[in-house]
Amino acid sequence: MLQLPRPLLALLVGAALAHPASALTLLTEENPSFNYSENGKLTGLVTELVLETVKRANIPYAVEVLPWNRAYGRTQSERDTCLFATARLDNREKLFVWVGPYASNVWGVYGKGDFAGTVRLLADLKPYRIGAVVNDAKADYLKEGGVTNVKSVVDDRQNPPRLFLPKDDPNRIDLWVTGYYGAHQVARSAKVSDLKLVFVVREIPLYLACSPQTSPTVIKALTEALDKIRAEGLPEKLTAAYEKKFAQ
Repeated sequence: MLQLPRPLLALLVGAALAHPASALTLLTEENPSFNYSENGKLTGLVTELVLETVKRANIPYAVEVLPWNRAYGRTQSERDTCLFATARLDNREKLFVWVGPYASNVWGVYGKGDFAGTVRLLADLKPYRIGAVVNDAKADYLKEGGVTNVKSVVDDRQNPPRLFLPKDDPNRIDLWVTGYYGAHQVARSAKVSDLKLVFVVREIPLYLACSPQTSPTVIKALTEALDKIRAEGLPEKLTAAYEKKFAQ
């Protein structure tokens, strides 16, 4: 058996401890301003922070952009797989291992520019057909609050045009629940502009949600790397930049 010199052996052991062996699969969706494609490149507030975290933790990784429903399902079943940017809710707590938070999102309800209804409370949404995304936290939250007439699709960009369908069309919606910061960019990508904010639902922190089969060593390395990033003030700097960019 080959005997390594003691200093070299110590160096190799230290490297193994400092560099988790498991590679990560990072899954995300198109959700401006937190994660989205621009000029063929994935960017966004949470994208930048997550990738910086993984790099500082010295973990090899690959990123895939998928519809939310597919990414959400894969993250629960595949080892060493994480999903961002994910709202941390009670009904999700045991489904994932959490790293974060990275940012906060505001959930808004939007209608056509001529929407004449009054919405002051969550319960005021009950008479309306609400457009959302399959397995999205916003849809779950509305349903838990008794707003059950939620009509979900796989891609949020499908929702704005549904506001303008004829009243007798089964796919028509009255209102659309989405992220406040990216609502107008999503609408523009669907060639829709005549919208207004009707109601602010809540503010929610966003995390990196990892499969329960993710290595504890990886989770520890990610958490420690994020702590250092926070200490440097990077999240605040990027948040200010993206809020300016996506100001409505």
